[in-house]
Amino acid sequence: MIEVGLTAVADHPTLAANGKTSSLKDLAQYFPIMEMDTGFYHIPSLQTIRNWQAQVPSKMHFIIKASQWMTLHKESPDIDVTDQFEQLREAVMPLVQSQQLVALMFQMPPWFAVTPTHVRYFQRVKRLYPDLPVAVEFRHDSWYLPEYRQSTFDLLKQLNFIHIAVDEPQTPAGSVPLVPVATNAEWSILRLHGRNYAGWQANQMPGRTSYRYLDSELLELADVAKQFESRHTAVIFNNNGQGDAADNALRFIQQQRLQYRGLAPQQTTLF
Repeated sequence: MIEVGLTAVADHPTLAANGKTSSLKDLAQYFPIMEMDTGFYHIPSLQTIRNWQAQVPSKMHFIIKASQWMTLHKESPDIDVTDQFEQLREAVMPLVQSQQLVALMFQMPPWFAVTPTHVRYFQRVKRLYPDLPVAVEFRHDSWYLPEYRQSTFDLLKQLNFIHIAVDEPQTPAGSVPLVPVATNAEWSILRLHGRNYAGWQANQMPGRTSYRYLDSELLELADVAKQFESRHTAVIFNNNGQGDAADNALRFIQQQRLQYRGLAPQQTTLF
């Protein structure tokens, strides 16, 4: 089963009821899953999570980003990282209870390479979240080098973490390759960042994710999504730089004739 969704709730004006800023309620009419990236900047409150639930069908799925302190992007003497883990656990309990939580997403920093210390980091995450679903996106290519690739997947399988495969421009600066390997029986995740080579090299937003996938590319990516051996695969469009993600996601759904119960009819007139 493939579930298609987006990142960044407000960045999809073509689906916005007001024609400008999309809401979670707007997006829930078209997609069965949503990646909530606000968690990267601050832990959502319990009430925020409940507000999300109130805007969507009861079967809507969520991927929630772990905070930038939890994923080692930032360090601060004023931030208790262990407390951040506990805050996030408490906040997502309503999603756990309603079976709407797909994963807590750990998008690792670009400098996070293969080292014994970083392997131990994942083992610590498992100790802190022994019963919660965790997904990992690597942004350093060393995890996929021939000498480490199998060990990487063995580690994720041992921890029962969800592997996030990515589609991104392949630059000389260490881009991560697209490797559709499942490490969790229930879910795999394919995140699509676009293929804006120049923007990716410059590492500046919005150019980094400014890209509209061609129909032929969407068909290729659908073939990739079907290679995962998990029961469910989430295909998340993150090519939001110029508002292309929503249209690409709807086109992907149309091409694959995917149907999601409880959602509004697909607006194929957008293409």
